[in-house]
Amino acid sequence: MPEDKKAASAKPAGGASIFAYISFFVAALSLVATMYQAYLNTRYVELFQSNIVRGETARICKDLIDAFFQIKFRTAATADALEREKNPNAPSVIMTVLEARNAVSRFAAYGTYLANFQGEAKRAQYTALSNELAGVIDGVLKSPQTDVAKLFGKADEMFGMMNADCVKSATTRL
Repeated sequence: MPEDKKAASAKPAGGASIFAYISFFVAALSLVATMYQAYLNTRYVELFQSNIVRGETARICKDLIDAFFQIKFRTAATADALEREKNPNAPSVIMTVLEARNAVSRFAAYGTYLANFQGEAKRAQYTALSNELAGVIDGVLKSPQTDVAKLFGKADEMFGMMNADCVKSATTRL
C-alpha cells in the first residue's frame, strides 16, 4: 500500500510541471506578441509623422512656387507702372512696389518655414534667394528700362535649386 501512495503522489507532480511549462510558454508568447505590437505601433507613428512632414513640405512648396511667380508678376507690373508714369513716386508705382515687396516677404516666410525641415544650410540658401528677389525689385526701381526677365537670371537659378529640393522631398521617403 505504501507504494500506491507514492505512485498517486507522483502523478499530480508530473501534471503540475506540464501545467507550469504551458504557463511559461503562454507567458513568453504573450511577451513576444506585446513586443511585436509595440514595434508595429512605433512604425505606425513614424509613418504618420513622415506623412505629415511630407504633406506640410508639399503644401509649403506649392505656396513658395506661387509666391515666386507672384513676385515676378508684381515686379513686371512695377516696371510697367514706372514706364507709364515716369515717376517713381507716383501712387500706382508705389502701390506696385509695396505689393512686390509684400510678395517677397511672404516668399521669405515660406522659405524660412521650409528650411525648418531641411537644416541651416538650406536656410542660408533660401535667405540669399529672398535677398536676391528684394534686390530685383530695387533693380527695377533704379533702371525701369531694363528687361525684367534679365533681372531674374540669378534668382531663377537659385529658385531652381529650391524647387529641386521640393521635388526631392516629395519623391523620397523622409
